Amino acid sequence: MSEINITPFTDVVLVLLIIFMIATPFIYQSSMKVNLPRGSTSDEMNKDIIITINAQGDVYLDDTKLDLDTLRNRLALMVRNEPDISVIVNGDKNVRYDSVMQVMDVLKQSGVRHPGLGIELRR
Repeated sequence: MSEINITPFTDVVLVLLIIFMIATPFIYQSSMKVNLPRGSTSDEMNKDIIITINAQGDVYLDDTKLDLDTLRNRLALMVRNEPDISVIVNGDKNVRYDSVMQVMDVLKQSGVRHPGLGIELRR
């Protein structure tokens, strides 16, 4: 009786799984370099829009520096097109609290229903 040996196939599948697990976080990282605060838990959200605040308080949407009024207008347009869109704010751990609160206020004024704060998970 002849049988098909699936051991090599299983090895290949496991190697591909490991490669994808390692590569996936690099896909979702922004090109903006900020030092995120560390946390032990994180809500799993659909990360549709990423807003980054660097240590100097500059605000970026999709790697484009914006002032708060322009950010408000763009977010309002995005929310109008997709009301349940999620927004994650990645703020450098050295950014002033006031800068983060101004961005969170812009999110509320724009009608964002699902705001979130980005953290770097402890490993």
